[in-house]
Amino acid sequence: MSRPAAPAYAVRGWTLSKAGHTPEENEDAWAASPPGADPLVLAVADGATESAFSRVWALALVAAVVETGTVAGAHERARRAHEAAVGAQAATLPWYAAAKAEEGAFAALLAVRLTVSGRFEAEAVGDACLFHVRGLALVAAWPFTDADAFNHRPRLLASNARAPAPLVTAGQLARGDRLLLATDALAAFFLRDGFGRLDALRHEFPTAIAHARRDGLRNDDVTLVECGMGEAK
Repeated sequence: MSRPAAPAYAVRGWTLSKAGHTPEENEDAWAASPPGADPLVLAVADGATESAFSRVWALALVAAVVETGTVAGAHERARRAHEAAVGAQAATLPWYAAAKAEEGAFAALLAVRLTVSGRFEAEAVGDACLFHVRGLALVAAWPFTDADAFNHRPRLLASNARAPAPLVTAGQLARGDRLLLATDALAAFFLRDGFGRLDALRHEFPTAIAHARRDGLRNDDVTLVECGMGEAK
């Protein structure tokens, strides 16, 4: 007897810097493993503006999550990549910038592993959020369920310190369900506004974000990753 075909996953991601800032100033990052990977790994990171080289740190973290599949494994690998990248620039920095770099970089990180059965596991440090959505209805939000829960001092991963233990969760997708990974400003907006803007975000992300900012979305770097569980072929 033949096994049923595995569902097809479609992954798309979008990221946009703060209004008035260039793409190179965007301190968010996202990454996903290649199509067909089992498990499929997704990651978003949000670098802390107050720290030096936080964009480099966020990019290193999401790349390392895809390579290792876990926050703990990603943290150590990303630390080495970040140290090498920053060290190469250290000699050219003025003393005050070099001192700031020595304090380390900080970022929130959300990592999701998704198997072909639709089972997913997630780890988070900080305030990036995972949403399980069915149609436009919210099935579950994690680790925050209330827009007022966000603050300016989340737990973060540091490039020069041991990683704190991540929060963990798990769930099961049905066919047609989607997972959304979002950095904090957009996550808080979803929890206040719902998911009625998803189609607009998919089709014209910069324009939809500009409209949302006029409607209360905080002016911050924003990243959204969507993973849809399609019908079996």
